Amino acid sequence: METTTKAAAEQLQQQPEQQQEQWRGAVEAPLPSTPAAAAWPHIASFCALDRYLPGIDVCELAAGEDGQPGCVRYVASLAAPATAGDGEREVASWAREELLEIDGGARRLAYAVVGSSMGFGRYVASMTVAAAEEGCRLVWAFECEPVEGWSVDGLLGYLDGGVKAIAARIEEAEAKVGGGAPAGGQVVAA
Repeated sequence: METTTKAAAEQLQQQPEQQQEQWRGAVEAPLPSTPAAAAWPHIASFCALDRYLPGIDVCELAAGEDGQPGCVRYVASLAAPATAGDGEREVASWAREELLEIDGGARRLAYAVVGSSMGFGRYVASMTVAAAEEGCRLVWAFECEPVEGWSVDGLLGYLDGGVKAIAARIEEAEAKVGGGAPAGGQVVAA
């Protein structure tokens, strides 16, 4: 595990020998009614991204053991059916993403895009669930080579919408499980 952690950290901090432009950034979203300990299992479920990120229709294990560094997930967005009654949908975009590190104590995972139809070259990101005064917050940080057809602001906007949607879906899921209990999942007697 330590070797994987070091490798992930090195990959996030690695500078290319050529001074090629790198994009770096982070976006975050609050989960005011969900404690970090309750939000983390949703993020730690590496092959369940389709449950939390709108626009991702498929998320499945492609290699390795789910949740273990080295596993690869296949994610895809499907195009709308060609005709109203047509149930067949074609893949609009896809990516294969490798889990580099997962640290339950720090509530953080790191992954890399290892193949995609979206023009990504080198792309490494992390998802962290951080405790906050009220609930927690979800932080999605990334470092990548410039992506053809995108601007760094466009990528940040896409990720910002994504992290907010993930946070909202986790809040909804926790509200259903908690049955209206206050943050922390405890029912307080009056």
